[in-house]
Amino acid sequence: MRPLFFGLTTLTLLACGDSTGPAGVPDSQLHIVVQDPLAPPLYAQQDTFWAHVGQGRELRMYYQGATPTETGDEFLRFEVPGNGLLRKPDGSLFQPTDSILITVTVVDPTKFFFHFEPTGLVFNPDQPARLKALYVHANHDFNGDGVVDAQDTAIESLLDLWKRESPTDPWFKIGAVNFENLDELDANIFSFTSYAIAW
Repeated sequence: MRPLFFGLTTLTLLACGDSTGPAGVPDSQLHIVVQDPLAPPLYAQQDTFWAHVGQGRELRMYYQGATPTETGDEFLRFEVPGNGLLRKPDGSLFQPTDSILITVTVVDPTKFFFHFEPTGLVFNPDQPARLKALYVHANHDFNGDGVVDAQDTAIESLLDLWKRESPTDPWFKIGAVNFENLDELDANIFSFTSYAIAW
């Protein structure tokens, strides 16, 4: 059953486009999910790894554990499959022995808002990179009215991963799969920019 579940999840993600809808949402109208005030701090706000052609690689970011030197719950996971790298930021194709340093930065540690570098990196549309963002430690009073109720449950069903190309550009919904029972969003990533969990 486990291979079947992951296979169905992959097919669902592949069916999702990289953006939906003809018009974007301005920054002032996007509601980015915030961390719960009692959430543990992040273990690190930035991390890096080398992605290699022909080798599957991943990066995981965590909250702090019981002490500042221990890792706790997972915050974010980013995976690049072996055949995932397509074009470098300069537009040239990756060659069999190439690698590239990938950096993930949490733009604001009080929000679920991340930036991926290098800008311009493009992934194989047939085997894209994958992002899993977990909002277990989000403030589930999504509308900020002081109580977690049916309105917040309705908002949670609308949560998605959104992207924007630059700080002055509008945001576009990318069509993530929302596993509400796990507080988790999974999405295919085709290029590097800024991403946020929002509605």
